[in-house]
Parts: sequence; structure tokens; C-alpha cells
Amino acid sequence: MKLIIGGAHHGKLDYARKHGDPAASVYQCTETEGRLDFSREIINSLHSAILAQMRCGVDPLAYMENNLERLKSKTIICDDISCGVVPIDDESRLWRETVGRVLVLLSAHAGEVVRVYYGLGTKIK
Repeated sequence: MKLIIGGAHHGKLDYARKHGDPAASVYQCTETEGRLDFSREIINSLHSAILAQMRCGVDPLAYMENNLERLKSKTIICDDISCGVVPIDDESRLWRETVGRVLVLLSAHAGEVVRVYYGLGTKIK
């Protein structure tokens, strides 16, 4: 598994394509669909799927733990939403915390972790 993290609109998907298979198929996560399409090579915007799972009553951390085997050959892209001001509303605060916990799990199992700033990747694992 390769995990790519960074701020919103920092070029994470372009980085994944440039440093991987440019023809790899991408599953674009949304805030309304919590299931991941494991048939795709790249899973983009994981943070959005985590929010959808939370809103549907699914435990995102358990979901990822149960699907680690299916994720091991994937490139996973997720916004790092842990920076900045802590949100006031409960949902946003819990979402931020949950994304962090999921990224801890995925980082531990990833063969490579890259943080992308402004299109430039720094390998952190």
C-alpha cells in the first residue's frame, strides 16, 4: 500500500499519477458513499468516504481494519485535515479525529507514505 497525504488541492492525485502508473484507474470517494471500490488502483479523497461512513453509522476504523488485505496493493490518497483551528461543531471534530486514527492505521501497514506540499512529495516512510 502507498499512502499519499497532504492539504486540499496540493496535487496529490497528480503526484500519484506521475510517480506511479499514469493509466491507473481512480475511485473518487464522496461524502455520500462510504463504500470503497476495491477494483480501482487508486482510492482518492479517502477523508470524504470516512465522513460518509460516519454519517451512515459505520465505524471507519473497523471498516479499514477489515479491508486491509484488499488495500495492500492500492494507492490511497487522503487530505490531512488535522491542521488548523479545531472545529467547533461535534461532527467536524469527530471527523478530524477519525481521519487521524484511520491514517495512523494505514501508515502502519503502508509500504510507503508520502506527504505532498504544492505538488512536491516528501517520503516519510
